Amino acid sequence: MKYRLTFLLLIVSTFTRASDVNVSRPILYIEEENAYAIFNVRWDNAWSNEKNNDAVWLFFKSVLPDGYKHIQVMTSGHSIVSVFTDNITLDFEVPNDGTGLFIFPEKEYRGRVEATVKVILDIKSFENIDTRNSSLTAYGIEMVHIPKGRFTLGDPDIKALEFGSFYHPDSLGNFDGLVSINAENQEFEIAINGDIYYRAPEGYEGDQKGVIPATYPKGVTSFYIMKYEPTEGQYAAFLNSLSKKQIENRIIINETNYYSQGGKIVIENGKYSSTYPNKPCQFMSWDDAIAYSDWAGLRPMTEFEFTKATRGESKPIAGEFPWGSKSKEKIQRLPDINGMLIMLNGWDESKLTDKNRAYFGASYYWVMDMAGSMWERLITVGHPNGRNYRGSNGDGILSLNGNATNGDWPIGIETSGGIGFRGGGFYGYNREYHNFNPFSPIAYRTYGAWQGGMRNNSYGARFVRNSAK
Repeated sequence: MKYRLTFLLLIVSTFTRASDVNVSRPILYIEEENAYAIFNVRWDNAWSNEKNNDAVWLFFKSVLPDGYKHIQVMTSGHSIVSVFTDNITLDFEVPNDGTGLFIFPEKEYRGRVEATVKVILDIKSFENIDTRNSSLTAYGIEMVHIPKGRFTLGDPDIKALEFGSFYHPDSLGNFDGLVSINAENQEFEIAINGDIYYRAPEGYEGDQKGVIPATYPKGVTSFYIMKYEPTEGQYAAFLNSLSKKQIENRIIINETNYYSQGGKIVIENGKYSSTYPNKPCQFMSWDDAIAYSDWAGLRPMTEFEFTKATRGESKPIAGEFPWGSKSKEKIQRLPDINGMLIMLNGWDESKLTDKNRAYFGASYYWVMDMAGSMWERLITVGHPNGRNYRGSNGDGILSLNGNATNGDWPIGIETSGGIGFRGGGFYGYNREYHNFNPFSPIAYRTYGAWQGGMRNNSYGARFVRNSAK
């Protein structure tokens, strides 16, 4: 077979780590009209069971001297070249938009994944790129697959109403049960005598009106969610791909008290890195967070998806935390002095089960740290900008100023509206905590529609992506 052009490029080593995911340096082949990358991917504590599975979201950038170009993947043709762990079958899910792809254990499995993969890239993405003056970079983010299914909003304890919990109202607006989410295209009227309601004693729970349209993502259809919050290592890798102009708006290390309150990202020789790359990323504003989400090809999650990912299809328990009980006394996963989330007393994630997930702070689907780490910022139903959210996925491309470009995503740090805070946040050990901080019950919405809060050491985010399986 004759080739008009063949490139074999060894790219500068790069990897993204969240917990234990490691994506090695890729080798890029461009042969005639085809482009593909071969590289290794590895992560620990992977699983596939009768309930769900974890996965790694893989995406690619050609990092240029000043900025990047997102590299699309083809919708078919990808393959597992070699597998270096026993008794595992791996598969891919490739979204139709070609922004990236998921790799996951297909059959029942628990343990480390280590494999060499071949990903077919869209050769059109390399148009006008000097491949000898750029670096193809592969990124990986650990995800959890949330399967299709119904679930319930609210808390059976009426005390939760004081904290903005959702409920089904009677004709006078009184508590008349919880809210069943049965279909992705359900519509809900928020009103005293409507389909769903909540109280707003603090004024941050929402406007208590409007219609939640069929297009607002409910969480009934399947989706992927980040297993962990974005890490400093991931954010540093994000910064290293941006242009100088984009970095001006996304740089977080110049914030007052950044280092004194735990930030660990540094810049050396023009490159960003973290001394604790697996540490949850602090000091992201909302606009920082959604820029990262768009760049990574993900999207913000909604209030409903938050509940689905934490509670699943289980029956609600009064005062329930994401780990399925009303007690927070068993938690063995806490921040250390450097802000790293660590397991105490000899526990590690390989020992996680449905029966002991209260020790790990793991959700029904084994999503980690949905309460007790960073506040989970998400799309609220308590503001028109939130209710208008359609759940469009990021496409990997930012504006020239480094902003997210999805028109349905709420933007703005303080005044625009459309986001809220759930799950509680850890501000450090030298303070008093209470009944919704740092661990907040699933249904509590004290700040469910609060847009305030700029860059802060306890404000985080977590992102999702639609699934077809």
